[in-house]
Amino acid sequence: MESLVQQFMDRYLSREEIAYRLPVSIPISQFWPVMEEARKKSAISLPLKAQNGLSFWFVINKTIEAQCDAVAEIARRSFVFDELSEQIMEEATIDEAVWSSVIEGAFTSKADAARIIRQDKTPTNKSEQMVKNNYQALLYVLDHLDVPITAQTLIDIARIVTHEASDETVEGFRTIPVYVTGREGVVYTPPEAAAVPAMMDDLIAFIAESELHPLLKACIAHFYYVYVHPFTDGNGRTARALSYMMLLRTGYDFFRYFSISGLIAEERSRYYKSMRQVETSGNDMTYFIDYYSAMLSRSVDRMKEHLLGHVLTEKRMKTLEATGRLNGRQIKGARWLLEGKPEQITVDAWKKKFKTATETARQDLLLLCEEGLLERKLEGRKAVFTIRRKD
Repeated sequence: MESLVQQFMDRYLSREEIAYRLPVSIPISQFWPVMEEARKKSAISLPLKAQNGLSFWFVINKTIEAQCDAVAEIARRSFVFDELSEQIMEEATIDEAVWSSVIEGAFTSKADAARIIRQDKTPTNKSEQMVKNNYQALLYVLDHLDVPITAQTLIDIARIVTHEASDETVEGFRTIPVYVTGREGVVYTPPEAAAVPAMMDDLIAFIAESELHPLLKACIAHFYYVYVHPFTDGNGRTARALSYMMLLRTGYDFFRYFSISGLIAEERSRYYKSMRQVETSGNDMTYFIDYYSAMLSRSVDRMKEHLLGHVLTEKRMKTLEATGRLNGRQIKGARWLLEGKPEQITVDAWKKKFKTATETARQDLLLLCEEGLLERKLEGRKAVFTIRRKD
């Protein structure tokens, strides 16, 4: 049984999930008390209390530790960032503004959002207002990375994200009850309004004083903020802005280049499931930390490959353009190929794509071979041109 306990310490599953994975000879009623005891022996208590007056706690297992290390290793690498354009950061900020709104039920396209933001257009509906507000909140975050996070910081962000998109203007923490509803009605009742100031004081102190891994701190702060629900509106958007702010403040600049909210939106059901598991497991925040750190680890790794590809593309494009031998069509085609559309091409395909004569298409591709971008191979009697991924 000891090996099973260790297995489910590293793979943090709920009672129901473990029950399906146990040998037939070991009933869950026998195994679960042993599992709970092992988890609580390894638990780290947090200075953040639940509504039942007990502290939240979590376990750092090998999986979470590896996920944190993986994110840190990538997120603090600076060799990529110098090569990235301001445009990529702006695109990521717009993405974050859009997706954080979509999670809350907004309906708008990225194109419309970009138009409103870049041209400073007046929003025509609540969804557009939410997107613009979220963008302004992210600019606020980026302008306040060097100052301590205080209660006023959170009030400011909440006021920005709810501006003209809510019935109330945020002046401070809520003074009335709030309820989180779903299709089935009320799904969560946050703490009473009278408890909010003290709980937020605890959160602010935790952010300032905890020496936990930065990713763990961001996960915990995100969860606890949503748990407390300190405002009548805008809590989810403010929580995501807070975790974004915390990650950037600790030097995780990589998060400026993609949208955290976009990742949450992709796995929304798992996000809410992990939050519910904390509430139903005796304040065990490991479920949310495990989900959130795994999501960021997978996504950071995926984005790293995307951004490295972008850097390499830009370097090769600069080299090609510097020769002065390529015309506008050939430069456009080179970028198209470097972006992976497609991996290989024929004269006929180039001719169709760029609407050229057959001989012109052939000369274009041969010139790109001379410049080291393509290599020519024969497949039967047909010439196929394949991208050279390494110089």
